[in-house]
Amino acid sequence: MNFFFELLKNRAGFSRIGRMYLSRTDDKYVRTPNILIPIKEILMRHFNFIEEFEHHNLFLISERKYIKHRFIESTFKNVGIIFAYNGMLERFQRIIEEKKDYFSENKILAVIPFNVPTTSVNYEFAKHEINHYLDLVRRFLSENADQNFGLSIRLFNYPELIKEYIPLIKEFNNIRLLNINDLFDEFFNFREIIKVISIIKKDLDNNLVLMASGKILSKYYPILVYLGIDIIDSSYMLHLASENFYDSREFLLPIYKIKYFPCSCVACSNFLKDLKDEKYSSNKIDFLGLHNLISSATYMKKIKQYLRYEDFRGFVEKSTFDDTLLISMLRILDRDYLSQVRYFNPINLKDTEIKCFGPISYHRPDIEMFRNRVTEEFIPEPWTKLLLLFPCSATKPYSQSRSHRRFQDITRGFSEFPSFQEFILTSPLGAIPRQLENIYPVNSYDIPVTGDWDQEEIKIAGDMLKKLISKYPESIPVICHLEEGYKDIAVHAQEGLNHKFYYTDIHKGMTDKESLESLRNLLEKHTRQPKNKEKIQRFGHYFGTWNRKLTKIVDYQFGKQSGRELLSNELKLKRDRHNTRMDILLRDSKQKLGEFKFSIGQVKLTLLGAEKLDKERISKYIIFDGESIRGNTLFRPGIKEWDQNLVPHDQVIIFDKDKKEVIGTGRMIIGSKSIKKTESGRVVKLYETR
Repeated sequence: MNFFFELLKNRAGFSRIGRMYLSRTDDKYVRTPNILIPIKEILMRHFNFIEEFEHHNLFLISERKYIKHRFIESTFKNVGIIFAYNGMLERFQRIIEEKKDYFSENKILAVIPFNVPTTSVNYEFAKHEINHYLDLVRRFLSENADQNFGLSIRLFNYPELIKEYIPLIKEFNNIRLLNINDLFDEFFNFREIIKVISIIKKDLDNNLVLMASGKILSKYYPILVYLGIDIIDSSYMLHLASENFYDSREFLLPIYKIKYFPCSCVACSNFLKDLKDEKYSSNKIDFLGLHNLISSATYMKKIKQYLRYEDFRGFVEKSTFDDTLLISMLRILDRDYLSQVRYFNPINLKDTEIKCFGPISYHRPDIEMFRNRVTEEFIPEPWTKLLLLFPCSATKPYSQSRSHRRFQDITRGFSEFPSFQEFILTSPLGAIPRQLENIYPVNSYDIPVTGDWDQEEIKIAGDMLKKLISKYPESIPVICHLEEGYKDIAVHAQEGLNHKFYYTDIHKGMTDKESLESLRNLLEKHTRQPKNKEKIQRFGHYFGTWNRKLTKIVDYQFGKQSGRELLSNELKLKRDRHNTRMDILLRDSKQKLGEFKFSIGQVKLTLLGAEKLDKERISKYIIFDGESIRGNTLFRPGIKEWDQNLVPHDQVIIFDKDKKEVIGTGRMIIGSKSIKKTESGRVVKLYETR
């Protein structure tokens, strides 16, 4: 087996789900992200440790005596083991020479140690130590080119020194894992932490496994996984136990202060409640360490559950609420690193409700990516003669809410209704064209509503609305059926625009009889101008609600004008009986061009549908190095060229090597930057091929 890590799915931020193959001789793997459980003598003598972790699949050994240990071989069969030796490099080299074959055959990955007696060093000394270490490692790796290793990285509080490691990592393909030793010891250096992760993601192969070691508390696990860490060493939990600290996840508490144990693990329920008041007790320390490990492992299981099936970004946000440093870290990452994170963060999630918790959610990558793509790809319908602004609703999509049904009772009463362009104002998404109300994240978000809007919310929505309105001629009026904060958004957008804004009179509420009558009167006043009959005749087949929606959704996915190329008067739209998708069919032959999946809010094109798009204008494409393609997955070695703005979960069209024929359609697994930085792995989940 010639690869070590296989990326299965990208998730929020830099987080990902993958498989790690520790052995070159079989196809057994360890799933990531994962927690590394240390094997220590004090734990091995307790049956409860064995019972608790007998099904865990990744362990850490740091002492030579545990290699080929009879007890470990019999108890923890078919598990992955990381050997992170805590001695000097010279001694480590001798161990490898003695146990080389055993390591390869038994799913053990050895991490090359970098142990310095002190961490308090100046910059010049740190740089000298690193370069000396790298010289020794270069020689060692050359002599053991047929075996995979992990590389220890120490930065001594100088994050810029990560660049000293880059050339060596690029030079040797048998470096498969980076063990970052001291970066996460102090989270008040969160800017430096982000900077180092950014450099690693930017400059190195995306198939390198990232491991975090050091003084890591379990409450940091969600943010570490969000930053792309695949393995977290939990050894620090044992050190905390030796200092009589109990990990409650949110806080570290001295064991003597605990009256009500918040955990029901075997250590808490059977032992610690009786031992907690004993001042000197080795048993207390042992069971306290066991609790801390169980608590950490349980938390990692919860993280993996959210990562795989739920809104992981929302979970990370909640995990930061009791630590201001983590809140700052997340906001800096959103503000300063979106241009990089966007290539790792999926553009949509399937059947996932997004919980927005206030300012920390305003710039989460998927929402920011949505706002940017809408303002870039949305183009006005040429027959538009009036713009309408409405507030959002709790029900999604908006048009199914009681308030929007009442609005549409008014608007649909006008024969000119197809020439109305509606925008829905909301936080934190901004200004939503009605045609895009069924796509992610518009169809999935929820936010607590108080009626009060802060200035950042108003600015975000107002700036987006201004960009959208500026695409229309200044002669087109803007009708605003808004109140309170929604009205403030329109006022903000109005500044700097020459369009005329007209506001309805709101009485008891936006859906009361008098307010709706005011809306009707304004629409009557501004629809008495003669219609552009030439445009109506030319584009009449687009006037159906779902024709208008699908046209803009295809534009959003594949670029401007793509929707008009796909949809014509020869088409028929048909919902399936379970209302899970809408098929796009040729009216006469009933051939399928694509389908809109309500669960993901995307159009999936067939080969026939993809062929209707202008290949010179398609913005989401990959060129395959061949004439045809088979299977259900496209891997990196077969890719010749690709669009530079692809992100995970983008729908993509695959061309042959000369870009003359469409030979496949599918969904991106990774983004374009990851394609550039890797030579192997999955790239596209294929839907249809030829």
